[in-house]
Amino acid sequence: MMSRLVIGIVALALGGVATMAQLDQQSRLSPGYALLVPDAFSGNAARERSKLALQLGQPEVALAEAREQIALRPMPAESLSLLALAAIETGNSDIAQEALGAASRRGWREPLAQYASGEAALNQGLEAVAAQRIAALFATGNLRKPAYTLLARLVETSEGREAFAERLAAFGRWQSQIVLGAADYATAENWSSTIAMALDQGAKLNCDQVHRLAERYRRANRLDAVARLQTGACRS
Repeated sequence: MMSRLVIGIVALALGGVATMAQLDQQSRLSPGYALLVPDAFSGNAARERSKLALQLGQPEVALAEAREQIALRPMPAESLSLLALAAIETGNSDIAQEALGAASRRGWREPLAQYASGEAALNQGLEAVAAQRIAALFATGNLRKPAYTLLARLVETSEGREAFAERLAAFGRWQSQIVLGAADYATAENWSSTIAMALDQGAKLNCDQVHRLAERYRRANRLDAVARLQTGACRS
């Protein structure tokens, strides 16, 4: 009788563990399940709870959940990136820098890793590397404002403009997305020069957007910028 009771208790315990593990896995697809998973089983759920806390404006909670995620699943770059974002929101710059550096070494597809690498390259004067990382960041479709901010810094120098013009002229689908958007961050001189160089190199940019950019500069009385854009395949 006692042995059956023990076996039953063990079976219930194993069943509970299996259920928690399944809920943790399911939380990747359905974040609502993350709230049901205990900390000890939160390999994925802690990450989803951290994301939710950031969305709700609870950075301290997000940081705690991100730490829990790192303790259980330390390898994925996404976990490190989320830890960095939560640390930034709470003002823990040292933690953020360490996490960003580790994320950039582990996962090039992570937007925060791309951002960290791009900023580091800019700070070191490696314009070509920075241009590659910024282009990759735009290609992810995430962190748009930080990406534009990095881009504006990059095109402040002639080397940076040349490096990013080469990225614009390379094959890809992300380029046309930024023709107009970057004008809110980079100066008219810097951005029009970059676009002009890219067009001269055969960049397949959306000419309608280039013409709209020129019209925007015309309304701002930046006729020098307008003149620069009258080149390449988008010459009007």
